[in-house]
Amino acid sequence: MPVPRKGRPLITANQVTLARLIPMPLLSWLTYKGAQEGFQSANSYFWGALIAGTLIGCTDWVDGILARRQGPTVLGGLLDPIADKVFIAFAYTPFADVGFVPWWACALMFTREFFITALRSAYEQRNLALKTSYLAKLKTWTQMQGIGVMLLFPLVGNKNFLLYLFTAAAVLPIVLMIAYWIIKRKLWRGALLMIASNSAVLAVFLYDYLEHANIAPRAIMIYVVILTWVSGIDYIVGGWKQLRARGDFTRADGVRLLGSLTLPILLFAVLVYTKAPAWPIFTILAFELAVGGLDNVLSHHKVATQALAWGGRVLGVSLLLGGALVLPDGAGPLTMVAAAISVAGVTAEFVRGRSYYIDALMD
Repeated sequence: MPVPRKGRPLITANQVTLARLIPMPLLSWLTYKGAQEGFQSANSYFWGALIAGTLIGCTDWVDGILARRQGPTVLGGLLDPIADKVFIAFAYTPFADVGFVPWWACALMFTREFFITALRSAYEQRNLALKTSYLAKLKTWTQMQGIGVMLLFPLVGNKNFLLYLFTAAAVLPIVLMIAYWIIKRKLWRGALLMIASNSAVLAVFLYDYLEHANIAPRAIMIYVVILTWVSGIDYIVGGWKQLRARGDFTRADGVRLLGSLTLPILLFAVLVYTKAPAWPIFTILAFELAVGGLDNVLSHHKVATQALAWGGRVLGVSLLLGGALVLPDGAGPLTMVAAAISVAGVTAEFVRGRSYYIDALMD
């Protein structure tokens, strides 16, 4: 139940979350401009991307504090995970497009996000609730951390400095956890997540540093992908057994799962292998990630979109993206049409479901 609130706060958690969405395209633009300038430490665009990404990440911490103080809302519960996923999309997609990390790794990362979201909708429709594990929280932390870490490699030419930085990042949570135990006599479990994540980054960098392998950014990306998928094991294994045992798998479940497997792969393949503009890819990725969160909410209320409408949008977009790969000369128009279909369909979904997530204006 929401915590009672006195009066109307000057700034709400939802406002901070919405504000977090605004500069995300700027983050992508700065990354693209930085790649055009080249991968050197004096690149002001990459520094701008690092600063923008850090500020956006900090707003996630701020809206979390405000949400705990002001009380949770249905709209906030929808917006916050959407903002996190869109942030990841706008940060990692340029990395794949410019060849800084393998495109297939980004595609697999988002395939997991779409697939688990589709499974969650199926579970919600049947009242099969699975709690988010600490590993899932580590996944989100690591994805966000990976953005800043990978931007540091082209910016900081001095590997000795990076060694000191990553070592300090791995040791600091240990010190803070000990201090927290001494003061509060409680274990700060969040520190364990940071220790695990930062230690993995340090291990990858040490190998790169000692062997002069120059593989750290790609290796870190692959580590992020592996952790992303491992964090979904609870949903894939435990929940899937319960779903199959019920024997009521529907066409709506099928089109959601099929679309979750095809759409991300096609998006990144079109981005890398055709001359289609990047903005339709960003648009489709952001809108489809957003509607996944809404679908979870509507599934909980047993009013999820039926198979024909969902499949018409997602599979229609997938067919157009597939056509862009087969007919590269027409990739631009085909991806633009796909983006228009996605925007129209997702907007219709949000309008249809607005009564389930928009909170009352007066408390």
